[in-house]
Amino acid sequence: MIKAACFYIAWQLLYEFILYPDGRIDQFLAVSVASLTQYTLAFFGWDISVLNRLITIEGYRGVEVLNECNALKLMSLYSGFIIAVKGPPIKRIIYIVTGLVIIYVLNIFRIMAFSLATVYFQQYWDTFHEFSPFIFFYPVILTLWYKWTLLSEKNTRSLLGYSIA
Repeated sequence: MIKAACFYIAWQLLYEFILYPDGRIDQFLAVSVASLTQYTLAFFGWDISVLNRLITIEGYRGVEVLNECNALKLMSLYSGFIIAVKGPPIKRIIYIVTGLVIIYVLNIFRIMAFSLATVYFQQYWDTFHEFSPFIFFYPVILTLWYKWTLLSEKNTRSLLGYSIA
């Protein structure tokens, strides 16, 4: 718990005083997700345009990827848990990098779904937006965390002379 609290405080200070004022990480995540959403939807035949962070399917309401929607906070939360729970250092790095890539890709799918929701489910867009993390992120992140704790438990038991096998 102490490790997690320290990570959280360090992250908040780093983000609030350095990363947020600089803006480059937020801008990169938002613009790259918007661009990859455009390419993916265009591949499937949608007439879609992107202006910086704004994605628009022709004739429908646009979707803007705000800083709060670029998944950076979720990436830090995910990483903080992996850092806070004991485990082998090499596997920790693999879990963090793999998890960050997965969260990034899931965010692309999420923004694609938002764009398509403007076409098919406009009246439910706000509800969909509010509950989208429960659909796209949380099941995957909780599964990765669960697997990490199993790996951590296995290594702890091995060190103590126990075996799961």
